[in-house]
Amino acid sequence: MGEKFFLFSFLLCLPLAKAGLNFFISQQESFRVLGLVAELAYVRDGSINDVAQHFVVPVPSHIQELCFVWVNADSKAVKYSIFTKDNSMQSVNHVSLNISNQGVVPREPQIFCLLLPCTTILPSKLEVSMKINFTSFNNVTVLNVVMKKDCSSEEFRNAEQDVLSKVIPAEDSSFMLYVAVGVAFGILVVSLAAASCFLCPKHNLCHQQPPRTIVPSGTALYSPVQATCNEDLGAATLCVSDPAAHQIVVEDKTSFRLQRNNIHIGSTLLEGTFGSIFHATLQIPCQPLKDVIVKTVKHNAAEMQVRLMMEEGTRFQDLVHQNIYPLIGIVDGDGCRPLLVYPSVTYGNLKRWLLYCRGSLDGSLPHPLCTQDLVTIALHVLRGVQYLHQQNIIHRDLATRNCVIDDQFHVKLTDMALSRDFFPNDYHCLGDNENRPIKWMAMESLTRREFSTSSDIWSFGVVLWEVTTLAQQPYVEIDPFEVGRVLRDGYRLTQPINCPDELYAIMAYCWASSKSDRPTAPQLYRELHQFHHQLNEYI
Repeated sequence: MGEKFFLFSFLLCLPLAKAGLNFFISQQESFRVLGLVAELAYVRDGSINDVAQHFVVPVPSHIQELCFVWVNADSKAVKYSIFTKDNSMQSVNHVSLNISNQGVVPREPQIFCLLLPCTTILPSKLEVSMKINFTSFNNVTVLNVVMKKDCSSEEFRNAEQDVLSKVIPAEDSSFMLYVAVGVAFGILVVSLAAASCFLCPKHNLCHQQPPRTIVPSGTALYSPVQATCNEDLGAATLCVSDPAAHQIVVEDKTSFRLQRNNIHIGSTLLEGTFGSIFHATLQIPCQPLKDVIVKTVKHNAAEMQVRLMMEEGTRFQDLVHQNIYPLIGIVDGDGCRPLLVYPSVTYGNLKRWLLYCRGSLDGSLPHPLCTQDLVTIALHVLRGVQYLHQQNIIHRDLATRNCVIDDQFHVKLTDMALSRDFFPNDYHCLGDNENRPIKWMAMESLTRREFSTSSDIWSFGVVLWEVTTLAQQPYVEIDPFEVGRVLRDGYRLTQPINCPDELYAIMAYCWASSKSDRPTAPQLYRELHQFHHQLNEYI
C-alpha cells in the first residue's frame, strides 16, 4: 500500500512557467482506471513529479481511453507538442489523441484523452508511451507518461464491434410471445377500424381519407393552379397572392397526402422571417380530432426557401422510430403555401425547453433537472442518431434546436426544415452565401464540405455540451470566421460547470481531429449508458 501512495507524492524539480502549469490524472479517472481514490500528478504548480514519470499506468482491457487534466494558470503561454508511440512494430501509430499534437496549454482546466483501442492489429500486451514537450521562455521540458494495456481478451479485440446489444438486455423467448400478441392485437385494431368506417353515419366520407400514395419523381408537391385559394383556415391565411408563385419537385417518396380543409390552423408557436410554426387540428373523416404541429412559409418566402423547406422537411418522412419525429403528412398544390404536418408535442423544441429550464424564457420557474435527466436526454438523441446511421442517413445538422420533447420527456430528432429561420444566431455565412451551423460542424465539414457518420458524432458531442449547459451557445467567445482555425489548433469547448469528468470525456471523445478516431454511435451509447447506470447507483 505504501508503494502506491508514494507514487502520488510531489517531487519538486524543473519549475515551469512560474509555477503555473498543472498536468494530472484526476481522482475520478484514477478511480475508474486504477481503483485508487487519489490524484496522480505529473506536474503540480510547475514542478515535475519524477516518480510519476516512471510509474507505468496499468490500463484494464475494457478501458478505451485514458484522460488527463491540464491547465496553465500563469500569464505567460506554455506551448506543447505531444508524441505517442506503441509497441505494434508498425509504421502507423494506432493510439491517438482527441486534441491536436501541437498547441498551447489552455488557461482553463481542460480534459483530453489518449485513445487506447484493442484491435486485431495490435499486440495482446499493448505498451504505449506519450512524450510531451512543454516550451516556455525558450526552455523545453520533457514529460513522459507510460501505459500498459492487456488486449488478450477476445471480448475487446475488435474496437468497432456493435456494443448496443450489450447495453440493452437481450430478449429471451418471451419477446417472441410479445410480438405475436402485438401482431394479433394490431390485426384486431385494423378490423375494428374498418368496421367503424362502414358503420359511420356518413360512411361515404371515409373514402375521402387521403390514401398513402407514391409521389413519382418529378411530381410537383407545390403545383401552380389558375384559381386563387381563399379558404378560411383560422389564425392565418396560408395562401400566396400569386397562385403560380412556386413549383417544388422532390424525389420519389412515400407520404400521406392531406387535404387542406382537413387542417384547422390555431395559434402561432414560432415565427421567423419567412417561416412559421402553428398549433393546428387535423380532422380526417371517421377519425377523432388530432392535435398537430404545422410548418409552413410566409407570403414573402422566395422559391428557394420553399424548395429548401420541402426538401429538408421530407427527408425523414418514411422513418419509424421512437426517437425520430415523424412527418404525418403533406398539404400541397392548389396554389397555396405547402404545409408540413407533425404530431403535437407537449414541451416542443428541445432548445427552447432547456432555456426555459434555466429560467431564461417567460420568467417562469425553471424545471429542476439532475444529471441523470440530462444523460437520459442525450441517450434518446443518440438512439435517433444510431437509427439514422443504420438507414444510411447523415443528419448534417444535429443540435438541440432540431429536437423536440414530449410530455413523457421522450426526445425525438427532427428534420432541419426552417431551422435557419427560427434560430438565426446558430447559423453563419462565411462569405459563400450559405448559412451553416458553423459551431456544430466537424473540422472536415467546415473545411472540405465532407459529411459522414463521424461528422454527425462530432455534432452530437456539441449537443451533449448543449444539454449539459442547458442550451448555452457553443464557442460564444469565438468569431465564426475563426472557428475552423481554432479547431485546427486544438481548441475545444471547455468543460461545463458541474459537468462530471466522465461525461466531459465522452464529449471530448467526439471531437477527435481525425474522423477515424471518433467513436461510433453504438460505442457512444455504451459509454453513456454505463455512466447513466453509475449515476443511478449513487442515488
